[in-house]
Amino acid sequence: MATLHTMGAIRKGPAREEVERLAKQTGHVIAVAQKVYDAEYGKEYDKLREAEVTDFVAALALRRTRERLLALQKNRNASAANASYELFSA
Repeated sequence: MATLHTMGAIRKGPAREEVERLAKQTGHVIAVAQKVYDAEYGKEYDKLREAEVTDFVAALALRRTRERLLALQKNRNASAANASYELFSA
């Protein structure tokens, strides 16, 4: 799990702007995108802490956040399409 120091660091700088951009691109509220990013950042930070390449953690977490948010959006759109199909096929 990411430390409090780590969790505080992710809300600063360009990562915050990127998370907001991802939220808009994927149709999610910023809080959801930030929560997914925080989780992904923590996972990546823990993996790479000993490797001393923590500069890449934010980029990796943003990539995974984008993937997860787009998957959530796709599932939400599929659910809406199925509901419409069932409504009109009855």
